Amino acid sequence: MKTAETLLACCVVGLACFIGGQTVGARGSSVLIESSGTIATRPARVGPLDSTAAPTAKRLSTAHGEERLVTSNAPAERPRRDVDDARRRIAMGMDGTYIHELLTARDSAIARWPDRLSRPLRVHVRESEELESWNPDFTPAVRDAFDTWVQSGIPVRFTFVRDSATADIHVRFVSSFANGISGKTVWSRDGLHWLLSSDIQLAVTHPNGGSITPPQMRAIALHEVGHLLGLDHTSDPDNIMSARIRVRELSEADRATVRLVYSVPAGSLK
Repeated sequence: MKTAETLLACCVVGLACFIGGQTVGARGSSVLIESSGTIATRPARVGPLDSTAAPTAKRLSTAHGEERLVTSNAPAERPRRDVDDARRRIAMGMDGTYIHELLTARDSAIARWPDRLSRPLRVHVRESEELESWNPDFTPAVRDAFDTWVQSGIPVRFTFVRDSATADIHVRFVSSFANGISGKTVWSRDGLHWLLSSDIQLAVTHPNGGSITPPQMRAIALHEVGHLLGLDHTSDPDNIMSARIRVRELSEADRATVRLVYSVPAGSLK
């Protein structure tokens, strides 16, 4: 490794470790749709796990809500990991991203899915015609959110399945949340930060009782799928992963950050 690259990598990791060790306020991934249609966020209150939770899972609080640390059924196809090489890649590619904020929030760790190009992640979207504010256009809006992240250039593909028992990712709609949020993402990972499964819940009504529109649902889903992929919040309101969402499309920083996350193996950079 060149001297300049080494120094830069050390600075990045050192800064992330220092800040990550400080007290960090909890920031929820749940999205609140205000009556004006503006999308904002506030901290999520962790609720009960879905029935798909593994029996060996341990609950952990995270900046985006909740994750499950699973001690069994870990993926077999973990690539070999070189921490020095991962630091170098992060340091060289950090321009135009908010990777430093992600590393701060996650104690200098990268959580991501294994590459899934030839074997796409299976997604089950459960339609909910029984909900009063259900709109059949919600389903294609959510699917488009997944496809939009794929188009950013990550080594992950999704396929949508009818059988929920075969799915890696479950998306379901609820009427509303008791604490006024509009979306929640929970995922499971192994001890090395490889993601294993995920559940997303999306409300179909605003906290004030008004119906959410399909474009608003797509924006919420974009934000939540970003968390599903391993991203955290950023302070820049021009990004879909901002803690206060003001946009409805991915920014170049969103795309660059997720590409950088998926350019290195999962795990700690310490």
